[in-house]
Amino acid sequence: MRFEELAPDVRYRIERAASRFLVANRYVSLDDACQSLNLALPDLWSRILEEAGLPESDPPAFAPFA
Repeated sequence: MRFEELAPDVRYRIERAASRFLVANRYVSLDDACQSLNLALPDLWSRILEEAGLPESDPPAFAPFA
């Protein structure tokens, strides 16, 4: 499912999970995390959502953390 099509409360929880992941692992952006972990953005996004127990979605079209 597209991130933009999710309910606002679900998007908020996903955004918080992504932010917490970046802070906890000391990455400055999703791009930085992708490069450090040698992952494509969709793979990193899936990993973040899975670890947080959140529903799968595509990364945002405009990644606010990139």
